[in-house]
Amino acid sequence: MTQLDPNTCRRALRDIGEIAAVAMLDGSQMSGQEALQIIAAIDEWVDEDPLERADCSDRIHGLHAMTATTDFEPLSDGEATRLFSEVRQVLRS
Repeated sequence: MTQLDPNTCRRALRDIGEIAAVAMLDGSQMSGQEALQIIAAIDEWVDEDPLERADCSDRIHGLHAMTATTDFEPLSDGEATRLFSEVRQVLRS
């Protein structure tokens, strides 16, 4: 483990707390397993060397552009799976 940056720790703690809170909500669609998977990804991110982290801003901007104005609930099954496939392509590029 590298030397932990206190600001990174604070950010991770806030994110972990929010994820845990969502998972605890009555009627939450996030299962405990899903919450733990997301929290584990945050743990891995904290351990990464900040100098080795890839610049992902282009992907984040692209994902935001693809999802920011979309109301997901009224999407047809085909539209939802198509959009998710496009998001996955961005994540894997």
